[in-house]
Amino acid sequence: MSKMKDRSNAISVIARRDISSTVNGLGIYVAASLAFLVAMLFVRSNLKGVTENGLMVMGNPLNYPLFIAVIIGATYLALTSAISVSRERDQGTLEVLFYGPVDSTTYILAKFLEQLVTFLGLIVVYIAFFFIISRLTNFGLHGSFLAMAGLSVLLAASIVAFGLFLSTICRSTRSSVIVLLVLLVAFLAIDIVASILNNMSAMDLSATLIYARVAIDMINRGVKWISPFAYLNRGISAAMLGSTSRILSSIGGSLLYTVALLALAIHFLDRRGVRK
Repeated sequence: MSKMKDRSNAISVIARRDISSTVNGLGIYVAASLAFLVAMLFVRSNLKGVTENGLMVMGNPLNYPLFIAVIIGATYLALTSAISVSRERDQGTLEVLFYGPVDSTTYILAKFLEQLVTFLGLIVVYIAFFFIISRLTNFGLHGSFLAMAGLSVLLAASIVAFGLFLSTICRSTRSSVIVLLVLLVAFLAIDIVASILNNMSAMDLSATLIYARVAIDMINRGVKWISPFAYLNRGISAAMLGSTSRILSSIGGSLLYTVALLALAIHFLDRRGVRK
């Protein structure tokens, strides 16, 4: 019991320290501003379509801008978590911490908790921002919007856990950042290309593109098990269909994915040690 109490106190102290550093830093505000800017470009595109074409039937026009904003925010937090662990190992801070009541489990969970709390604050700001946009543009906020906002927390948890995992297996801060960015971009690119090819008629595809579609589809099926974005997409699809069982399945899958990555991060931090 005493060990668990010491671990909980250590997690709280490390998490509060990192949250304070994040709030007092400039990075989170730059990331949020970028998310708002990109989201507004998509909102502007929707408004332009309404202006040019008159009355239009648009299903949940603010959902996709929110999705983009969530990806930017979650990716930023994943990068900061990966950088933080790698940098603290390089600077020797990690070794100093482990002389106190801190072990691999405590450290990884503290880093995870800090990023998750930060994202919860960010998603509240996102909802307030899109509520104002909704009032200004008359674009409605439907139930699927709030469902996406809730499911995005699971995406953030998955991506942050993914970043922590990579930081424990990469040898340097630079390599962890590069690998994380390359993999996240690859996950998104494969999903987008697969979606485009699958939506094209077979008559519009050349023989080469047909083979490419089959190959990309097979790759995408494998990627869906390791891409954090795939878990969010499944949750959004289930929410739009109103399928409670699929929503619960998506949530369960995302939680298992996150727990598995955190467990691997703890394992590799134990195995590699806290020294550079």
